[in-house]
Amino acid sequence: MTNNRIFLFPVMCFCLFAVALVHADNRKSVKTVAPVYPAIAAKMRVEGTVKLDATIDQDGTVLDVKVVSGHALLVTAAVDAVKKWKYETGAAKSIQTVAVEFALPH
Repeated sequence: MTNNRIFLFPVMCFCLFAVALVHADNRKSVKTVAPVYPAIAAKMRVEGTVKLDATIDQDGTVLDVKVVSGHALLVTAAVDAVKKWKYETGAAKSIQTVAVEFALPH
């Protein structure tokens, strides 16, 4: 009986992983808005990537944006920009991770 449980656990884990991959939603953006570089960040020469989790409605509208990581001076500009993005329509609400790059001209 113990051997059956040991075998069953990895099989169940694999199945759950496979289901998660099948239901992963990677909708493409149809409209993006570039972030406005914050003046203080530009003056301080702050660059980097802000990672966000965007909650997307069925019609492609961004409902909510949560910050995953990024420099504090760049976060607000990235969130404001992503809230204006539009995605392809989908079957249900979804959450998609988005990376917004900030780079100064050199």
